[in-house]
Amino acid sequence: MELGTWSDWFEAVGELLAVVVALFLPVYQERKQKRLTRQRVKNNIQRLVQSLLSTTRANREWETDFQTLQTLMRLYGALLTDERGEPIVSLGEQLVVAIAEPSPDQAGIKDLLAELAACK
Repeated sequence: MELGTWSDWFEAVGELLAVVVALFLPVYQERKQKRLTRQRVKNNIQRLVQSLLSTTRANREWETDFQTLQTLMRLYGALLTDERGEPIVSLGEQLVVAIAEPSPDQAGIKDLLAELAACK
């Protein structure tokens, strides 16, 4: 039984690597996309909450930012296909409720933002 030439071996190893890459590249890309989406949602929540805390409620910008935050949470919650995103949605919804209070608890909101920042 012949083992073949070096070129046969290199060809076989190359084909095997091509199959492995073809099988696992989409999985890697999907995980990377989900991670980037989670990061963008976290950043948007944090930015909107900071804007809401620094703006008075009488300002029209406050109402716009609050509606944007609510819409973001509804969309991301409905489209969530990633179990790592569940804490982000939960914390975001808690922040919406906390900010909607007539006199928001600043310390509680800051604690929620710290928890949100710790989410991966």
